[in-house]
Amino acid sequence: MDKLKIYENKLTPSAKEALKETMTELEDLMICKANSIAQIGQTADREISLRDILEAKESLFKAKLDRDKADDRRKKLMTITSLTGALYALIGIFIYLYQNQEFILEKNLGLIISFTGIVTVFVGFAYNQFINRRQEQIQIDKEVALKSYSNDFEIIKRWQIIEKLASALMSKKGYTLNESRSINDILKFLSLELKSDELYLETRELLSVRNRILHEGYELGKNEKQTYIDNANKIIELLETLVK
Repeated sequence: MDKLKIYENKLTPSAKEALKETMTELEDLMICKANSIAQIGQTADREISLRDILEAKESLFKAKLDRDKADDRRKKLMTITSLTGALYALIGIFIYLYQNQEFILEKNLGLIISFTGIVTVFVGFAYNQFINRRQEQIQIDKEVALKSYSNDFEIIKRWQIIEKLASALMSKKGYTLNESRSINDILKFLSLELKSDELYLETRELLSVRNRILHEGYELGKNEKQTYIDNANKIIELLETLVK
């Protein structure tokens, strides 16, 4: 069973419905953004291309990252401001103690309480920083793992696009439904249509790595992922021109 099917089978009915709604919202958002990008490139009246979709995706995710970074900067600024105030208060207490050699508990009870409060602030701040750093590291590890899987999934999605475009082209040229759904027939067809041994080899490699990701949980290196994604984009753009 494919890895994605295993995950899907774990979803509760309400989780499936929520996922479906979220995917629809994301799709609408992506299409609107891609259309805006196509309008800038003056191609919106003809088509919204794969490049427009990829740029829209990059733009939307980048906007979220920018918002998260801005929130982090505000939190850090507030923390530094509070800590600076506590530090000045602590320095003031030490100066007071230095200038007043006689220390009488009854007369300086308020000072002791202030000192205790400031120490509590510092201890709380140190503990909070420790917890935050642990949570940040856990979140970073999750994001790295998610990004790695997301990039692998991009390769799977691109193969689905290639397969769909090839099937559409085969149907257009009179191939039977069974032939247009057969991977072997699709590969034979692409070997003729791509008219480039290099592109055909890249197509077979893409299919091979797609199968390894799905069935073996294979993880690609960063540069390797990008190479396969770039190759897939090149093949998709060529097939899109042939389908028109």
